[in-house]
Amino acid sequence: MEALWLTVLGVLTVGYFALAGFDYGSGLLLALPRRDVSSRRIPFTLPHAHTRDETSRLVNPFFLGNEVWLVAAIGVLFAAFPRLEGELLSGAHSTFTLLLAGLVLFMAAVQLRLWWWLVFMGALMVSVGWGLFLAHLLEAPWPVAFVMPVLFAVHGWVFQNRCWKLFPVTAALCALPIPLAFSSIDVTGLMAHSDTLSLLAWVAIPIIPLVVVLQWSIVAISSR
Repeated sequence: MEALWLTVLGVLTVGYFALAGFDYGSGLLLALPRRDVSSRRIPFTLPHAHTRDETSRLVNPFFLGNEVWLVAAIGVLFAAFPRLEGELLSGAHSTFTLLLAGLVLFMAAVQLRLWWWLVFMGALMVSVGWGLFLAHLLEAPWPVAFVMPVLFAVHGWVFQNRCWKLFPVTAALCALPIPLAFSSIDVTGLMAHSDTLSLLAWVAIPIIPLVVVLQWSIVAISSR
C-alpha cells in the first residue's frame, strides 16, 4: 500500500513539473527583448510566441490545468504523508513563502491580464523557489537554485517554438530533479497508518486519470 501512494505522489509531482515548467519558462522568457516592446499590458491565445502578447496567449489555456497536478500532489501529501509536511518545511519556511507568493502573483497576473513584468516576476519567484527547495533537499549551496529557472526557461522556449521532438527531453529535465532529490528522504514513520492508507486506497487508482481529464477540460474551456 505504501508503494502505491509513493507511486501516485511521484507521478503527480513529475506531471506538475513537466507541464507547469513550460508555463513558468514562458513567463521567464518575457524578459527577453521582443518585437512588441511598446506593449505594456497582457491581453491573454496563439501559436508561435514571438511577442509578449503571443507568449501570454499561448500559455493562458494551459496554466490553470497544469496547476491541477500540484493541487492533487498536495492533497495526496496531506492525506497519505501527514507527517512529511513538517520534514519538508523544516528549515525551508522562507523558501515556501517565496514559492507561495510567486504562485499567487503568477496566477493573478495571468488571469487578470496584468503587465508582463508581473507575470515574469511571478514565474521568477516560483522558479527560484523550487530551485532553493532543490538545494535544500540536496543540502547543496544556494547557486544550485538557478538550475530550475534555467531548465524552465529552456522548456518554455521548446514549447513556444513547437520543437516537439525536444519537448519530452526538456520535460524530463524539469520533472526529475526535485522528485529524485525527494526520493532520498526516508518516509518510514512519516506515512499515515496502514489502515488509513487502505481506507483511502480506492481514491488512489482513479486520481491520476481524473487529474488528466480535469486538466484537459480546463484547457478546452480556456481555449474557447
